[in-house]
Amino acid sequence: MTAIQHPSVPVTDAAQLAERWQHLLGTEGPPSRRSLVLSWLRPDGTSAPLLVPIDDVPTEPDRALLAHLVDLTAAVAEAEHLSPADLHLALYLERPGPASPLPEDHAWAAAADTVLRGREGVDCSLHVGDGLTATALLPRRSWPTTR
Repeated sequence: MTAIQHPSVPVTDAAQLAERWQHLLGTEGPPSRRSLVLSWLRPDGTSAPLLVPIDDVPTEPDRALLAHLVDLTAAVAEAEHLSPADLHLALYLERPGPASPLPEDHAWAAAADTVLRGREGVDCSLHVGDGLTATALLPRRSWPTTR
């Protein structure tokens, strides 16, 4: 079994972010409800000390909820003494069902792309999973270069 990564260990690529989600949220079985889990990565790839689950999200994307994440990201940035543009908002949509992405998962990814990236300019990504997997549906556009 792989050891759970500490939040101070930088996440520097998409595979590491998927692995981080699997370790953070891996369960003994499939989840019984839909949740959207939020995490923020600093410019160096380490995680802000906050993991926010939003339980019972609807099957269809909630665009108003996504728009409110802009304010939450600004509050996290302020607490981290950073600009909101310096944070990466990592989203994980956990839901019952098959490990492979469903049409409604793709709808959530498209809504996050439109609302968060397109309209609000938030650097974000979205993974989807069944409690055991993490599949990137909206990958991060670019990763910071490591030294």
